[in-house]
Amino acid sequence: MANAQSVRSHSAELKKELGLGDLILTQILYVVGSHWVGTAAKLGSSQIVFWLLAIALFYGPLAAVVIYLNRLMPLEGGLYQWAKLGFNDFMGFIVG
Repeated sequence: MANAQSVRSHSAELKKELGLGDLILTQILYVVGSHWVGTAAKLGSSQIVFWLLAIALFYGPLAAVVIYLNRLMPLEGGLYQWAKLGFNDFMGFIVG
């Protein structure tokens, strides 16, 4: 665990530039993207139910897991570091 301790000490020195609002808007941009705007407009309001189900069944649990892992291990590198420390270097590489 000396490796995990060195990662934690290095991460503590870094300035946290992005806030929660920035991360939420970035996630929405990555998932929805600008190429879906025309499709969403064409489908109309009938797709709202599907988006609400996606939020409840996918984004909600995903956010809960990320919040839990971030509080447990607030490391720079996020998913890469969590997978590396939780499993091994190869899994960190695959996730990264």
